[in-house]
Amino acid sequence: MQHRPADHRSDIDGLRAVAVLAIVIHHAFPSLVPGGFVGVDIFFVISGFLITRIVVGEMTGGRFSFTRFYLRRARRIVPAYVAVTGLVTALAAWLLLPRAFQLFGGSLAASGLFLTNVWFTQGMGYFAPQALQSPLLHLWSLGVEEQFYLVWPLLLAGIAWARLRRARPLIVLALAAASLASAQWLLAHNGSIWAFYLFPTRIWEFLAGGVLALGLVRPPGRSVTANVAAVGGLVLIAATLALIGEATPFPGLAAVPPCLGAALLIWSGQGRAPSTAAPLRWRPVVWLGLISYSLYLWHWPLLVLGRVWLQRPLSSLETTFTVALSVLLAALTWQFVEQPFRKPPRRVSRRALLLTLSPLLLMVAAGPLIFIAKGLPQRLAPAARSAAAFSGSDINPARDLCFNRSQFARPGCRFGAAADARDYDVLVWGDSHADAIAPGVVGWARTRGLSVREATKGGCPPLVDVRAVAPRRGEIPGCRDATAFLLKEIAANPNLKVIVLAARWPMYADPAVIYDPDSPPITLQDARRRSTAAYPLGQALDRTLAAIAATKTRARIIVMGPVPELTFNPPDCVAQARHLGRREWRCWAAPAALPLIRAHKAEAGIREALRRNPPVRAVFPSAKLCTAASCLTVQRRTLLYFDDDHLSASGARWLVPGWLDEALSAPGSPPAPPPAGPPPRPR
Repeated sequence: MQHRPADHRSDIDGLRAVAVLAIVIHHAFPSLVPGGFVGVDIFFVISGFLITRIVVGEMTGGRFSFTRFYLRRARRIVPAYVAVTGLVTALAAWLLLPRAFQLFGGSLAASGLFLTNVWFTQGMGYFAPQALQSPLLHLWSLGVEEQFYLVWPLLLAGIAWARLRRARPLIVLALAAASLASAQWLLAHNGSIWAFYLFPTRIWEFLAGGVLALGLVRPPGRSVTANVAAVGGLVLIAATLALIGEATPFPGLAAVPPCLGAALLIWSGQGRAPSTAAPLRWRPVVWLGLISYSLYLWHWPLLVLGRVWLQRPLSSLETTFTVALSVLLAALTWQFVEQPFRKPPRRVSRRALLLTLSPLLLMVAAGPLIFIAKGLPQRLAPAARSAAAFSGSDINPARDLCFNRSQFARPGCRFGAAADARDYDVLVWGDSHADAIAPGVVGWARTRGLSVREATKGGCPPLVDVRAVAPRRGEIPGCRDATAFLLKEIAANPNLKVIVLAARWPMYADPAVIYDPDSPPITLQDARRRSTAAYPLGQALDRTLAAIAATKTRARIIVMGPVPELTFNPPDCVAQARHLGRREWRCWAAPAALPLIRAHKAEAGIREALRRNPPVRAVFPSAKLCTAASCLTVQRRTLLYFDDDHLSASGARWLVPGWLDEALSAPGSPPAPPPAGPPPRPR
């Protein structure tokens, strides 16, 4: 049995259960608990209370030892941390393809140093696609906790000095206020990733519990007060879980209600246990709180690796099974890994502390090796390795120059024209989807002796006077300036013949229609107004077509509709099938239901704009690639996609020329530029 001190509070174990349930259900079924990620904030409040109570109690009694404190923390955290991470690393080495395993190596090294939160600030928001596919993403919060354990006892020792003791309440409250203010400032200045992950912006959450342990707030004097506080805390937490979501700026002021709710529940139990908090003391709830640490460690990597193994999102039944498996593994880990190390150590020494921490060195050593070795592609058979490399090889050859370096607002990225030519014949304008189709447009234009200009920038739709706003990142920078520049370029080019507008239209049409981690929610807002309300795609495209018409260009305009966004990555599916000995033909078509739901909302907006602009033509790839049941991913054994939503260069060269010809030959359309010779055979 676990040794429990006399002042152990079972209601805090129950509060842990609430926190971990919120997190697990949010990760498994996001729509059920949209604000479930605040479970981490509840854990921070609990840690702040318990750690402060331990440290201050021992300092007051003259028994405090930094070595003993850190040894206890290491024995509490490290064994399960290393055991679970080691098994997850083995599963990742088996399942992950080289690119994903390389990123895993970086996060593994950071995890060994408890700097995972810092690792994920490098361009990865908590809800970003790359982060959501990382099996170790959840360890960011443990990095923050360990940084708190490292810093807070030192600060408490400092303010315990006689001359500072009277100022202790003021110092603690000032520190909490500064932390909250810095988080809110970062949210207002496009620093949401830093605000979310970094320790300084989370200090106030720990201190929300710490002020109770320091006695800065007197315990409730009457049972009615404690009961009201407990009800208020539960209501605040429940309301937050239901009312906030991924688009809510966080963790600034939006994190105050759940942290205040957790603090009220802890405060309510500092005297006689309130009856209104009795559910937190029920034995099954307490048991779940006891295994909450191991459950937190297990649930996320199993959900991520389950999706990788199946190469598709988990069904509701599969998700439920994965969560149940996480609970079982957590119970076993708690019993056989956590419990043996919860007993007081025989000797307290620096050597014992170093020995306890030493297994982390395995993670610190293995991570860089995996990263430097580029994910150890040698793990895969040659056939699987070639398929895994497809995503990085069969892309627009000019992607690095025209898209990655973003030549959007510069006259470069021309094909079929002299380097110093001022004009060009065909313009490809849009985001990464426009970059993906560019090889097909270039091939089509080359047969007609036409030159092409590519103007593409990630996350920037070819729309005028709109803000493209990503959750926690704010407006994607540079889009409006580049669009204004390009309109001037169109007006100054009398030889322009064709403008192709292409984008990941569903991403801008309705951020609510999301079914996989590669579909980030981006909201369009009207840049001519201060409103943050979503701006309809049809109206935004109508405004853009009017702005192009105002340049007096004679170019014909083609809107390339949404390429079906699949529920899996075909190259990875093929590589995984070859790697695991599965049937490869299962990767040659994708279920059509979800891709068509996502595409049709955007297509409706495009058709709405076209009704008001009759000369404009459109192509709808979903009608070309999908039936009601499935969408093509392979044609004549050529992969049409390089990931789950971008055409490969081979796919673009194969498909796009025919689509352009069809659009330009539609009834009522001016004649297309004649070909200079017979078109090349697709390869």
